[in-house]
Amino acid sequence: MGELKQKATQYAEAFDGASELADEAGRARKAAKIRAVLEKEGVYESAQLRILDIGCAYGLILGELTPSDGLGIGVDMDENLGGTVQNVEFVRADAEELPFASGSFNVVVCNHVYEHTDNASKLLSEINRVMSDEAVCYFAGPNRFEPVEPHYGLPFLSWLPRSLADSYMRLSGKGVSYPEKPLSHPQLRRLLEEFRVTDYTREIVEDPVKFNATDILPPGSLKRWIAEKMLRFAPFFFPGFVYVLRKNRHSSQDMARRKYSASLKNG
Repeated sequence: MGELKQKATQYAEAFDGASELADEAGRARKAAKIRAVLEKEGVYESAQLRILDIGCAYGLILGELTPSDGLGIGVDMDENLGGTVQNVEFVRADAEELPFASGSFNVVVCNHVYEHTDNASKLLSEINRVMSDEAVCYFAGPNRFEPVEPHYGLPFLSWLPRSLADSYMRLSGKGVSYPEKPLSHPQLRRLLEEFRVTDYTREIVEDPVKFNATDILPPGSLKRWIAEKMLRFAPFFFPGFVYVLRKNRHSSQDMARRKYSASLKNG
């Protein structure tokens, strides 16, 4: 088991901000942001939604996202997490090896999870596999080159080579190592090349009211002004991103043809 997977089994104890995971008001605000994006994608016009939340913690966000006639499945590796939220079922599982049949879900939520996995490519492959043909995935996370690392609050931590980042963690008293693996925006786009990607980051910054983001980007505030200018002139440093992923049909068809050709050769 890799270092991040080991940490994930005790994430609520290892992470300084773990109290946020049980903050019902805070989780509701995060859910409202995710729901606004999903609503714009027309998700809630479908009947009997099957929603998978990867890294669900106590399931509070998933509970807010799941309609009364839908089903929410929350996946987490933490041995101390879980809960009893209406319309939500919990599964203790590794997101790099999801225990679900292909095409099981029409919505997948992967919110600030990819940087906590040992193999982000396997995570995305599994997300692609469990998505139905018309499914959407809300996918968000940090940028490696944001000025302040969000989990530990240390400037430029994620910019450093691994050995220097580990030393920085020890010197700061934040831990013995820096196991998280955030990626840069170009690296993320390469990671997502098997999907059709819609970038919602700019839309959210330009209209925080529409996307329930006024708590982090108050209209008319200096913070929002800085966010707009950074996204326009220095996207390399912008703290994070929000994407919606859909299956790339051409890639899926090509993969199916390759498998069929291989079965003919083997037969």
